[in-house]
Amino acid sequence: MRGVVHDGLSARAHPVEIAVDGDGLVVTRADGIVERVTLDLLRRGDRGAGIDVVHRTDQPDWRLVPGEPLPPGWLKALPHIGQFSKRARSIYLGVAAVTVATIIGLTVFGDRLLDAAAPLVPRRVSVPMGEALVAQLGGSMCKGVAGQSALDRLVTRLRPAAGFVEPVTVSVLDTPAVNALAAPGGRVVIFRGLVDKAQGPDEVAGVLAHELSHVALRHPAKALLRQMGVSVIVRSVGGDIGGLADTAVLLDQSRGAEHAADLGAIATLHRVRISPGGLATLFVRMRDADRAATKNFTTRTVDRFRDFAATHPGADERIALSKAAVSDQADVAPAMSPADWEALRRICS
Repeated sequence: MRGVVHDGLSARAHPVEIAVDGDGLVVTRADGIVERVTLDLLRRGDRGAGIDVVHRTDQPDWRLVPGEPLPPGWLKALPHIGQFSKRARSIYLGVAAVTVATIIGLTVFGDRLLDAAAPLVPRRVSVPMGEALVAQLGGSMCKGVAGQSALDRLVTRLRPAAGFVEPVTVSVLDTPAVNALAAPGGRVVIFRGLVDKAQGPDEVAGVLAHELSHVALRHPAKALLRQMGVSVIVRSVGGDIGGLADTAVLLDQSRGAEHAADLGAIATLHRVRISPGGLATLFVRMRDADRAATKNFTTRTVDRFRDFAATHPGADERIALSKAAVSDQADVAPAMSPADWEALRRICS
C-alpha cells in the first residue's frame, strides 16, 4: 500500500510504502529508509477524502496519509488522537483510585497514615526530590573546608544516640536570608544569613537541632505525601523527580510538626548539654524583626524565605517554651569551640 508521510521536519511530503501488521506499521521511504512504528504509538486522526490519517504520539507533527483505506479491523484498535489507549486508561484510573483512597485515608486516619507511610518512601525518590527542591533555592553551597568540618562536628554532637533515621547531609547555602530548612532525603540547609546574624554558636546549634528533629520525625517525607500523595511515587518510576519539585513543600509544616520539632530540639540540646538559651534569644530577635518589617507591609514584597520567623510561625509560644527549657537545663558547654565557631562564620569566604 502506498501513501505519503509528513515528518514535520520539512514541508516535503515523503512517498512511502506501507505494510500493516497486528503490532503496528512498517513504513518504507523512497530513499530506502525503513521505520517500524508500534501500535501503542499510533493514533487515528480525522478523515480526509474518506481516508483515515494516522498520527504518532512521540512525534506530534508526524502524520501518515494512506493512498487507500487502511483495514477497518486494524484501525479499530487505534484510539482517536487525543484519547488514551486502553492500557493508559487503566493506569490512570488505577492511579486515580489509589489517590482517592489516599485522600480518604488521610481524612479518616490523618497523621497516623502518614506516620506509617513516611518510612516507606524510598531514598531513590526522596534524595533526588530533596536535591531538586534545594536547587530551587538558588545560590551555591559554601565550600570552606574548615567551616564544613566544624559544622560536621556539631552535627555529630547533635546526632541521636541511636543514629539518624536516614543519612543526613548538612550544608550552608550562600544567601543572606536568615533561615534554615530540612528537605527530603536527609538534606538540611542552613542559610549563610543565619550564621552571619547569630550572636553565638548556641543559636546555630538550636536551629540545627530543630531541623534535625524534622528529619528524625520524617516531616519532609510526610510533607511530600501530604502535598502529592502517591503521585510522587508513581511519577518517580519514570524518573520525573525534578518536575515535581516545589519549594512550597519545604514550607508545608503544620503547627503540630513545628511544635514537635521544637520539643525534639530542646530534648537534644539537654542531652548534649547545650543551652536552649541560644534558641530563645534567636526567636526573640527574629520575632521583633518580623514585627518591625510588617509595619511597612504595603511597600514591600513578602518573601516567605525571608527569615526563620516567617517560615516557622508561633514565635511567642516558642520563645516561652525555649525560656522554660533554660531553667530546666543543668550544666552546659558551648556548642562549638571558639576556633570552630570562627571557621563556621568564614565557611562562605
